[in-house]
Amino acid sequence: VRSRSTFKEIIMRLVEIENTLLFEQDKFFSQCHASTILKVGEKLLCAFFAGTEEGKDDVRIFLMTNENGKWSDPEQMSFTKDIPCWNPVLLENDGTIYLFFKVGKKITKWQTYLRTSTDGGKTWSEASELVEGDKSGGRGPVKNKAIVLSDGTVVAPASVETNTKWDAFIDFSKDNCKTWQKSNLIEFDHKKAVGKGIIQPTLWEADGKVYALLRSTEGYVLRSFSEDLVNWSPAEKADLPNNNSGIDCVKLPDGSVAVFHNPIACADWGDRNIISYAITKDNGETFLPAVEVEKDEDKDAEYSYPAAITDGEYVYLTYTHYRKNVMFRKFRIED
Repeated sequence: VRSRSTFKEIIMRLVEIENTLLFEQDKFFSQCHASTILKVGEKLLCAFFAGTEEGKDDVRIFLMTNENGKWSDPEQMSFTKDIPCWNPVLLENDGTIYLFFKVGKKITKWQTYLRTSTDGGKTWSEASELVEGDKSGGRGPVKNKAIVLSDGTVVAPASVETNTKWDAFIDFSKDNCKTWQKSNLIEFDHKKAVGKGIIQPTLWEADGKVYALLRSTEGYVLRSFSEDLVNWSPAEKADLPNNNSGIDCVKLPDGSVAVFHNPIACADWGDRNIISYAITKDNGETFLPAVEVEKDEDKDAEYSYPAAITDGEYVYLTYTHYRKNVMFRKFRIED
C-alpha cells in the first residue's frame, strides 16, 4: 500500500505550466496522429502525419516550429507520391536534425525514409531510404524517439508487424545515422500471447544497460533490457496497464523515469480517453501511482500516442487529441 504522502510527491513532480492545441481545428486537414517533438536551442519542432484519414493515399508528414511561444503553420515534409506516410520521429545529434518517417500502402510493407537539416530546421535534404532496399519494414525508429547513448551510439526503437505477429527490435548506429545494425528480436512467447505481440519500444539508458518498455496486445506494458544492444532479455510483464496503444518515456534528472500512457488494461484496442504518467525509480520493475494528465468521460474520446522529451528543467509532451489536433503540454520538473 502506497502512502498518501508518496502520492502527493508524485503529483508535485511534474508541474504543468502550459498547454495548447497546435493549430486551428479543421483548418489544414481532417485527421492527424502520431506526433514527435524535439527541442533545438530555444526552438521546438513537432511533426506528425495528417490527411483525410490514417492510411489514405493523401496522408503526409507535416512539421511545425515553435519560436517565441508561437507555433508556425504546418509545413509538408514528405514527398507527394500517392502513398500514405506514417509515424515521423525527430532526432538531433551532433548539430544535425534527423526526420525519420514511414512510407507504404500497408504497415507490413512500409519503408523508412530520412531527411536531415544542419541549420536548425530551416532547410532540409531530399528524402532518402534509411536502409536502402529494406522491404521487410521496420528499420529505424517506428514511433518513439531514438536516443543517443553516453558513448555516442544512436539507438532507435523499432518493430516489425506482419498480419499474424508483432515483434520488436532495436536499430543502432555508431556513425551518426549513416549505417545501421539490427539487434536480435526481443524474445516474446507468441504461443502464450493473447494477441499479436509487442511493438513500439520506448528507451532509456541507465547503469550500463539500455532499457525498453513495449506496447503490447496483452493488456499490460512489457519490459526488456540489454547490455550490448544486440541481445535483449525476454520481454516480461511490467506493472503498468496497456490498451494496445503507444507509450513514451523520459528519464528525469534524478534517474527516475516518467512513462506516459493510457492507464487502461485491455488486450486489443482499448479506450484511449485518459492519458497519464507513472514514475518508476527502479528502471521499470515497479511504478508509483499514475497521475492523470487529461481525461474525457466520453469513451470515444482519444488522447493517444504520447511523445515526450526533457531538457532537464522541463518536460515537453505532445499527443493525439481526438485525431483532430495535437496537444502540447509543458511541465516544470520539481524536486
